[in-house]
Amino acid sequence: MVGNGFRETYRYHRRMKQLGDDYLSPVCDFDHSQVKTVLSDEACRLVKLNKMTAINDISFRSKTRILTNGEQKFPVLLEAIKNAQQFIFLEYYIFHSDEMGMRVVNALIDRAQAGVEVRVLIDAMGSSKRMSQSTISLMRRSGIKFAEFDPVWIPILSNKINHRNHRKILVVDGKVAITGGINIGDEYIHRSVKFGFWRDTSILIEGEAVHDFSVLFAGDWFFATGERLEDERYFYFTKCEEDGGVQVVDSGPTSAIAPIKQTIFRMIMDANQSIYMITPYLIPDFDVIMALKNAALSGIDVRIIVPGRPDKKFVYYATQSYFEALLAVGVRIYTYDGVFCHAKVVIVDGKIATVGTANLDIRSFYLNFEVNVMLYETQSIQSLLNDFNIDFSRSTEIIYQEWKNRSIKDRTLQSLAQLFSAVM
Repeated sequence: MVGNGFRETYRYHRRMKQLGDDYLSPVCDFDHSQVKTVLSDEACRLVKLNKMTAINDISFRSKTRILTNGEQKFPVLLEAIKNAQQFIFLEYYIFHSDEMGMRVVNALIDRAQAGVEVRVLIDAMGSSKRMSQSTISLMRRSGIKFAEFDPVWIPILSNKINHRNHRKILVVDGKVAITGGINIGDEYIHRSVKFGFWRDTSILIEGEAVHDFSVLFAGDWFFATGERLEDERYFYFTKCEEDGGVQVVDSGPTSAIAPIKQTIFRMIMDANQSIYMITPYLIPDFDVIMALKNAALSGIDVRIIVPGRPDKKFVYYATQSYFEALLAVGVRIYTYDGVFCHAKVVIVDGKIATVGTANLDIRSFYLNFEVNVMLYETQSIQSLLNDFNIDFSRSTEIIYQEWKNRSIKDRTLQSLAQLFSAVM
């Protein structure tokens, strides 16, 4: 699959070259004067790594807030849209035309009719059959600039299906940004008959780091439309009081380095006490598997939460196929009881964390366009830890000896799923 994507990655590189390297690079220097936050050696290495792989610098003049589940996210998202005065950038992998989706659409329309510039970018595959043509027409008639990322006309004949824009981004006036695992739709506020309760995490960013989301959206918008967003007000940002460090890390098929994968690998290898992870899909590559094993064998408390209810059975079996090897070396794995957990969070030593759109799988590492937020010594890390403690209490730990005794049928299905996991 990766090899067959050569033409696609070349196409992305060619398109972005038209935009220009200067445009894609940060156009400002964050203020590092009088910084009080003291970063550990491990954090300093991560900052340097991310600046080399994903370009973006660390900000000490940003503020973050964790938004746990849809009940916390959507009121904040709608309020941010309501308060927009100049522009709104909204970019989502999945955007439903259901009740919650239409609440967001109507809020966007209201601001567009008030003179605010509104741009909406959805992934053509992720939102296919989820956003109706009537909704798209309504937005366009109302003055919203709307685009689809990389439409696929005949999926079976195109490798485009393997390179999707999996990002979830809102930017308002350069002051506020929101990202994370939560898409737009009723299922993310527990209204899905299939999934019931939906566990997820998003993050609100204010201050300097919002600038990096504006730059990221501008690049994705250019790729989708050919329109250059060059007005200075798009890249305006404010400064907040110091609350640790915030760094934006994006990745996609345009990079052979796989920045988010490199970040997570470094976090695991630099851990001294604990590694907490929650992910809907645990289908990592060899490097990450070995790093997790090495950490557990070194006496580090490694815990991973995965869904107790699958959204895709074959992918679920692929996730389970890695359990025995990890359990055998002391990794603790939990299944969230009866719940599909879609959050993507990693915390190391209670001091460094990443939250965003990237799953712990090969697709997110190498194929999809993703974005994560790195947190260093921020108050938000404690919020994430509090969520983890609640999640552990609601989850069932898998016992190694019991797992070894699972049925031959399950073993076979898991082995087959792992074999084909790289092409799912």
